[in-house]
Amino acid sequence: MSAMTADVALIRTTRVRSLAPTSVRSTDAGGALRLSRRGRLVFLALGAVLAGSVVIGGGWASADEPREAQPVATYTVAAGETLWGIAARIATPADDIRTIVDDLVRLNSLPNAGLRAGQQILVPTAD
Repeated sequence: MSAMTADVALIRTTRVRSLAPTSVRSTDAGGALRLSRRGRLVFLALGAVLAGSVVIGGGWASADEPREAQPVATYTVAAGETLWGIAARIATPADDIRTIVDDLVRLNSLPNAGLRAGQQILVPTAD
């Protein structure tokens, strides 16, 4: 055998060997992925950490002190009155009227800032 023929034979053998699969893992017929024991343990540990953080975080969120009750008075709306006008009357010089209007809307669970004559609303009072 000539040197060139020996080289060609060596190249063919090397190519055939390199193309042959060394370790192929097949999945189930359905293509489902199976976790190893270590994978299941990691998955369970992550779930436990997530559940623990929800429980602990939820406890911290609800640990706030309750706010003091705000004294209020019932006010009957007259014809032509607006929430802005009522807020301007109860505001102090240091107050922002927009904030008071927002507080009145929230305190009375109003869908918007519109009022009707004869409607009764709660208005915060000074102590």
